[in-house]
Amino acid sequence: MLDVGGIDVEEIATALADQTYDEHRWFLDPRTGQFAFWTSDTGVDGVNPVEINELDLIPIDPIPSYVWYRDMADFAEGISDGPAGQRLARAVQGRGQFRRFQNQLYEQLPT
Repeated sequence: MLDVGGIDVEEIATALADQTYDEHRWFLDPRTGQFAFWTSDTGVDGVNPVEINELDLIPIDPIPSYVWYRDMADFAEGISDGPAGQRLARAVQGRGQFRRFQNQLYEQLPT
């Protein structure tokens, strides 16, 4: 049985955020909790091509960008500091919202 406590949270976050679904896929080995990175050219071992349906691994599908956007907007709405919340709310408007949102967060962090 998989020990979920041993799963690398950063790696699962990377897999969930990876929007290049057509080029490669992320998988989780349920026996070990290790992540596998698959491409059609190099398989999961980096050398031997293998078809996805031949893998005994759990696919990790990326979270669609509209879900990430909704999370950012909800976060901005929940900020109790009025000016900071307004800056974040403006940052998520229009193209480039992910970069602007991140920039606003990093600019406002205390050093």
